[in-house]
Parts: sequence; C-alpha cells; structure tokens
Amino acid sequence: MTQSGDYFVEVVDANGCVGKSETVKIEVAGKLVAPKIEYTDPLIVCDAGSIKMSVSEQEGASYIWKKDGVPVYDKSNEFTATEAGVYTVELSNFCGYVRSSNKVDFRIQKPIPAFEVEATGKLVFCKGGSVKLAVPQYQDVTYAWFRDGQPISGSSFELVAEEAGNYTAAITSECGTFKSVKGQKVELLALPEAPTAKNVTGCTKAALTLTATGGTAGKYRWYTQAKGGAAIAGVDGASYTTPVLTNSTTYYVAITNGLCESERVPVEAIINEKPAVPTIEVNGVLEFCEGGAVELSIKAYKNQECVWFRNGKEVASGANSINATESGEYTVQLKNDCGATLSSNKIKVTVWPAPAPPVVQHGSTCGPGEVKLTASGGKAGEYKWYDNVSSLIALEGFTGDSFTTPVLQTSQTYYVSLVSNGCETERVPVQANVYAIPVAVANVSDDEIDAGETVQLTGSGGAHYSWSPAIGLSDSKASSPVATPDETTRYTLTVKNEEGCEDTTSVVVTVRQLLEIPNAFSPNGDGVNDTWEIKNIEYFPDAKVEVYNRWGSLVFEKVSYRNEWHGTYRGARLPVSTYFYVITIPGKNKFTGYLNIVN
Repeated sequence: MTQSGDYFVEVVDANGCVGKSETVKIEVAGKLVAPKIEYTDPLIVCDAGSIKMSVSEQEGASYIWKKDGVPVYDKSNEFTATEAGVYTVELSNFCGYVRSSNKVDFRIQKPIPAFEVEATGKLVFCKGGSVKLAVPQYQDVTYAWFRDGQPISGSSFELVAEEAGNYTAAITSECGTFKSVKGQKVELLALPEAPTAKNVTGCTKAALTLTATGGTAGKYRWYTQAKGGAAIAGVDGASYTTPVLTNSTTYYVAITNGLCESERVPVEAIINEKPAVPTIEVNGVLEFCEGGAVELSIKAYKNQECVWFRNGKEVASGANSINATESGEYTVQLKNDCGATLSSNKIKVTVWPAPAPPVVQHGSTCGPGEVKLTASGGKAGEYKWYDNVSSLIALEGFTGDSFTTPVLQTSQTYYVSLVSNGCETERVPVQANVYAIPVAVANVSDDEIDAGETVQLTGSGGAHYSWSPAIGLSDSKASSPVATPDETTRYTLTVKNEEGCEDTTSVVVTVRQLLEIPNAFSPNGDGVNDTWEIKNIEYFPDAKVEVYNRWGSLVFEKVSYRNEWHGTYRGARLPVSTYFYVITIPGKNKFTGYLNIVN
C-alpha cells in the first residue's frame, strides 16, 4: 500500500457466496519541513518573565521543546518559557525528524551591583600620555562615560583617558541604569615649550652639526625617530654633531623639565651631491612656426636649481622645464652647494617666421554666376583657399593667387591664407558678392511729336542713369530729362545700382517733320521737278491734298499723297497757270497757298 485509506478484502466461493474482511485503516505520513519558531517580545527581561513560542502545525508530527539542548516539553506546537536559556524544537513522525531553523535565546538579567571606575596606570601624567579606565563587563548592556559630569565618546567597558577631569561611567540593562559609585580623577602635567631648530645642509661624506634653541643645557633630548625610542645617549646640549652621512637624515629634538618632555621637532641634515649630468627631454617638435612652442625638460631633483641657457645666455631658472619659443641651441645646468653640471645634450630649436597675411581683392557678379577672387603677397603654390573659416582642408587644386567660385546664387565669404616654410598665416576673408540686377524702366510723355516740340522722358529702377544719344536732351545723366529731338529718335536708358550692376531699355520718340510745300513745279518730262514734291508729307499718311483752278474747280485730290502728281487732270496735262491748294491734316493743321505749273 502507498496511499492513505480504509482497506478490506472480499472472498467469493463457487456458489457465489461473498465473505468480507474487517476494514484496515492505513495512514501515509508526509515528510516534515523544518519550522521557524515565532515568539513574543521581549527576549531579555529583568528578574522574572516569560516568552511564548510556537511553530506551525504539521500533520502527524510530534513536538519536543528543548532548553540548552535538554527536552523540557512535548505536548504541543506551543510552549511558554519562564527560565533563561536557548530554546529549540524538534518535529518527528514515521518519516524522521527535523529541527527548527532558528533558536530563541531568552535571557533574565539581575540588577547590576555597585561598581567603581578602575584605573590601570598613573592618573597624573604629561600631556600626550593616557591612562586606561574600566568598569565591570556584562552582556546585553550599554555603557556611557562622563568627564566632569558631561557625556563623552565611549561605548565600551573600557576607556582611554587623555584629558584631565573626573571620569565616571553608567551601565544600562533591562533592569535600569546604574552609575559608578566612584570615579577617577585624571591630571595632566604641562609640556615644556618645544625648541626651535634649523635644517643644516652639507655635501656627501660629511658630519653636520645640528643646533636648537629654547632650552637650557642638559635639558635637550635628541632622537632618531619622531615618536618612541630612546634619546641619543650622551647628548643633552643645544647642539648635536651627526656621524658622517652619505644621505639626508631627519633627526628630532625636544626639551625636558624633568617630568615632561616637549613635542619633538624635526631637524633635517640635508646631504647634497654634485648634481648628476641631466639629459634634456623633448616633448613636441623642434621646428615650428612663430607663435608655437616646444617643451624641454629634465628629471626633477630635490634641493637643486635648474638654469636654462639659449646660445650660452641664461633665459630661465628654477623650474625643471621650459617652453622654448625662440630659435637657438638650448642647454641646462643643475647646481647646488656641492657644484654644478651641464646637460649631456644640446637641443636645437628652429622657429620659422610666419609670413604676412595676403592682401585680398573682393569680387562680385551681377546676378547669379561665378566670381573671381584674387589675392597678393605670396608666390604661386603658397596660397590656400577655403570656403569656411574653420575648414580643416583647403579647396583642392587652388594654390594660386586667384580663385573662381562655382555659380553662386547669393553672396558668400571665402578665406585665403599663405603657407611658407610650413607656416600658415591667419585666414583672410574674401567676399564673393552676388548683387541684384536692376530693372530699367523708361517712359515718354508723348511718343509722337512735331518737329521743334519737347517731350518728357522718365526713367526708374536704379541709382544712376544715362540716356543716349545725349543730343537734344536737357541732361543725359538725369532720371527724367526733357528731350527736343530734331528727328525720330530711339533713346536708350542705362540704369546702374550702387553696386554697379546695370540694365538697359529704350523708348522711341517719333518726330513729325514740318511740311515744306513748293509753290511751283514743271511737269515737262525733263526729269527735273516733274512732280509736285511736298517734303515730309510721308510723315502725315492721313493728310488730304486738294488743288483748285482759278475758277474754284477741283483738279486734283488725294489722301496719303506721295509726291506722285504730274500736273494732270483726268489724264491730260493742265495748262501753265496758277492754282490754289488745300492740304488738310486731320485733327491738326490745314495748309493753303498758290501753286504755279510752269514749263
């Protein structure tokens, strides 16, 4: 059987009779889980008290509660303890047992008996000393220390006292706070004033004499370490001569008054050697353009002075490095009280002078287009052209003194510099200006006049004006001159804006010439004056020409006369005589007079 349940068996014989056994109850126990003890506070009590503990119930389990490993209770999963000890619980069933995952340490404290502050060491000592104070040590308590009734730092049963005062203590437990019935009084003795001493410098393999002031003979103490250790035997005066030294050594001196000793003052016996030959290191390039620098340096040495030279003349001293900004041969000297040495190497620095910036000529175009920019001051191949003041790369292929831009729609600033000996000047701005093209506008107050009349020309669109031809104009440079042309003329107007961009346009003034009417002609076929030629009649295409004989009869009539009349009437020649003409120009004048036909 593997599962819990009520089991029985039935038996059937050959006759079909059934027999049934008694029921057997089977229980299958589960594996126990280690429980956690839950408990009520507090875990520490004074004199008497109890704590209630419990674990979760588990089916089929039995419980054994133990104190300090000894069974004390086995009735249930709960137990109330009234005695101090460490409590655990064990659970068991058919499958085994498990222990609680935690322990409960229940403690019962008693009131702390009267106690005193005890001292280990002298209670009177020199400033800088100390004495250890202590009170009884207990578990599960807190400690507090007081000097002259004021709380001070300290939370242990021990305290190192370094200051004068009356020291007391208090111990706090569950049963209350208990103060020491007796304290300890600590007294400090004043220290003598520390001496004054100066460092002494010498060269290697020398004994140096150190001196101090501030005390009296026999009251000095010389040491080889800052704290602890014994004073140098046999030396109690204001001076001390060291043994022969090969390295710098620090000694210490103090003053005693027989009870206390002052603070120890360090005195350094400085041993210098003749400086080692330095080697100049270079941080950067040794050839550069004016305005640059290269750092020269040597290893730093204590108590040694650096002196820098250029071409044998001193240029700086003190620091172990220098920024070289001028051409020349640089060396360095190291010196101290024991001598001086020169650097093992010489560094040659070359500073190339920067060329002068180029002189530029700005360019312009009227309307979108290419612009030619020029510069001067350098040689072919020395120019660099840029399309931006901060561009890292110059425009490729342009190293001459001119540069033609691509087609520009708006003005743009370019930059040019000169490069000589690898040194580049500052970039000089060059303006490529794209100016607007003006629009010339010309008008005339009357585009057709008679000869001798005037007309007003009007121009606009620019800042400067020029009319041509200038003949017949009141002022060819005015925007609106008065024109008196002798003949039909096309006037061309050129306008310019302030940037010099120009545009042209024109107007035509038609001049109708005055009629010149001859009073005779000879239509005799000799080729001379065979027709009546009225000069300028062609300017009046609508003119009507009428000729009458002396009796008032109309002998000739024509509109748009073109000097073609041969003195005929109905195909026959008119006789030599005097005739009367009327020339009518519609809307204008009418001309009359006498005309003679002669042989």
